[in-house]
Formats: sequence, structure tokens, C-alpha cells
Amino acid sequence: MTRRVDLLTGPRGIGKSTICQKLVRDARQAGLACAGLVTLRASNGVREVLDVGTGITRGLTVAHGATGAIVVQGRFRFDPQTIAWGNEVLIQAPPGDLLIVDELGPLELRRGGGWQAAFDRLARRDFALALVVVRPELLDRAQERLGPVGAVWATTRQSRDDLPRELMEHLLALCAHE
Repeated sequence: MTRRVDLLTGPRGIGKSTICQKLVRDARQAGLACAGLVTLRASNGVREVLDVGTGITRGLTVAHGATGAIVVQGRFRFDPQTIAWGNEVLIQAPPGDLLIVDELGPLELRRGGGWQAAFDRLARRDFALALVVVRPELLDRAQERLGPVGAVWATTRQSRDDLPRELMEHLLALCAHE
């Protein structure tokens, strides 16, 4: 099996998570095994995280007025219980065809928090393709931490509509080499 870690990058709000969702949908329709985490934007501006394997979502960020144990990173206030849950999702996900990690950001790459289980999981290489979302300004740091990556897919307004199809073709080609 060709086991690759590819990066999906692009500015905030360009559609990286939507690309991940479409890729998971298409991969499932093709009968492929999918796992991992996708970050979703709820209608109230709060972020949620989706367990790709089970379809379960949990609130990832909390409102700015919230009290109690929270993890602050930039303008975001993360629920530490959801971070722990997401790490467990990554640890427990079975080997398969597609692993999504949306995203590795400043919390993971600069502070050693967030989805830290992703690094060990990605090192196991028990998937045909792992697609990891990383902001452009963190690409170098992600590549240092992850080691060799297969490809970097840049999301732009021009590319975002075609990327789910291109990634699916890429994933199918990788799975065919098993």
C-alpha cells in the first residue's frame, strides 16, 4: 500500500473543511474506510468537530463569555473535554483508506496542545492517504513535525471546486496500489 500524508492548505474561510467533507462523502460512496476529524462552523459561529468514522459531532469552541476550564488560542476558546475526545477519536480510529485531520494549527504546532494524538497516528501510516489541513503560515512547521509529506494541495477560489474530485482520484489511485 502506498501510505501518504498530504497537506491541504489555504487561507481561512476558503473551504478546506468543505473539501474534506466532500472527499469523505465521495470516499464512502466508493466503499472506502474513512476516519478522523473535520472541523465544522455552526450557524452561531461556534466551531464543532465531526468524528468522520461515527458521524458524532461535539462543540469544539465555546462562547467568549464562557467560564471554567477552557483553552485559549488566538480568538478561539476551545473546550478541553472536546479536545480530549478528539484525541481519543484519532487514537481509536481503525486503519483504513482515508484519515482526515482538520486541522493542525497554532495550538498543535506552536503550543503542543490540541490534536497531539494526530502526530503519533500519522506516524503509524496505517491508511492509504492522510489528508491534514494546515494553514499556509504553518506549512514549514508542519512539514518539520510530520516528516516527509506526499503533496501539498493549495486551496484557492479557483481550485476549491475541483479539489474534492482531484483528491478522490488521488485516493483511488493510492488504494489501487495495495
